[in-house]
Amino acid sequence: MSGCPTSQATIPARPQITSTSSLLHLLRPADDSVLHLPATNPLLVEEVVARVGSGATGWAIENSRLLLAELSGEPFARFDQKSRSETRLVEAIALWVVLRLSGIRSITGVLSAELTHTIRERISDNTTVDHVLRYVRAAHASFTRELFEFRDAVIPAEDQAAMMRSISSDLFEGMETLSATVAEKFAAERDRWFAGSVGERLELVSSILKGKPVDTMRALRQLGYDLTLHHVALVLWQDEISPDSSRDLEATALRLLDQVGCSSMLMLPAGPGRLWAWGGRATDRPAELRRSDKPVDLPPHIHVASGLPGDGVAGFQRSHEQAVTAERVGGIIEPGPFGLCDYGDLEPVILLGNDAEAAADFVRRELGPLAADNRSMAALRETVRCLLDNERGVAITAKHLHIAKNTVVYRVKKAEQLLGRSLREDRLRLHLALYLAGRLGTSVLADHDPASGLENSIRAVAK
Repeated sequence: MSGCPTSQATIPARPQITSTSSLLHLLRPADDSVLHLPATNPLLVEEVVARVGSGATGWAIENSRLLLAELSGEPFARFDQKSRSETRLVEAIALWVVLRLSGIRSITGVLSAELTHTIRERISDNTTVDHVLRYVRAAHASFTRELFEFRDAVIPAEDQAAMMRSISSDLFEGMETLSATVAEKFAAERDRWFAGSVGERLELVSSILKGKPVDTMRALRQLGYDLTLHHVALVLWQDEISPDSSRDLEATALRLLDQVGCSSMLMLPAGPGRLWAWGGRATDRPAELRRSDKPVDLPPHIHVASGLPGDGVAGFQRSHEQAVTAERVGGIIEPGPFGLCDYGDLEPVILLGNDAEAAADFVRRELGPLAADNRSMAALRETVRCLLDNERGVAITAKHLHIAKNTVVYRVKKAEQLLGRSLREDRLRLHLALYLAGRLGTSVLADHDPASGLENSIRAVAK
């Protein structure tokens, strides 16, 4: 009986890698979920997937996140590696790299719009075009290095030199195209930004926020806002930018600041779909938004982060810093009441969760088996925490959780069995561990390596 043996027939043929395009088809991210969490416009990601495939697109996005940490030192210390602007810029560069290797020679329309957005946000920080271009070139060089390392791992030694020449040629031309586009957009956006008074006002406010000496009378004339008041700061933003974005953000900010008793207000556009706002009172401090008598009613497309009330120039600075921190931390945990990212509400998480590994160790040590990351343990943790929140009141806990009182009693007994002690023992430590578990979630629960999720830690985003 003739024919190939079964063992030979089942051996797959080694794919031939003859071009950069065929090399792209071998790229894969370690975590496929990155495709569902892009920092750039989803339309751009869809365009790249259509041209190079989901594997190369995911590889580009994943490596852009890893690269951010490498760009945190000099000469790029002025760039905020945790900001959405920097994440979007590096991701856009990565996506351009794989597009260029696929044969695309010019910046596409969606990518062009993405670069415009990221550059527009850099303009407000007094960044020069040289700083931006050095940053872009460093990012581009890093992706080139990663591709060479991948080439060495998958291509036979005799073919590596030819592939290196092909990659180098494609990416050298791609870098020239990208640099020219960035320089052109930077000049246009800087001219647009400083054409009006917004740039001057934001430049003054940025100087104040950096702690530089300020003449409060001059600031009053230029800003129309008195820095000697009692202040509260807000940061507002939208996920999708529309022609009415600026008006919607300002209307929401005015309503919220009026709600906490502010009589004087300052609004500053801080980028596309983003607004910085302050409200002031002369007699006493404004109220905290989370303690407002009225519900914080936010439109579904608008997000708000708020700082704590403060006094004078220092309070103006501090409240804004707190609002920015609340925005960053609120992005990785469950939203607070009404979807508001309030610093006062998040402060315990920021202070207690500043060290991701220490927080995870504390939670697991205190909760033991209750720290398991599954649905049944989550129900026990929620019940015990609610019970402690309500001074061990079984009836009020049952009402709050919409369960029977007998269910509360059963869950409490089960939790005590797993803990090996009464809930009255070390109650404060237990309550804190439950609080952190509830707010930080899987990053501090069992069966999760905190070291692998440091980019999601409070320490990583609260700086």
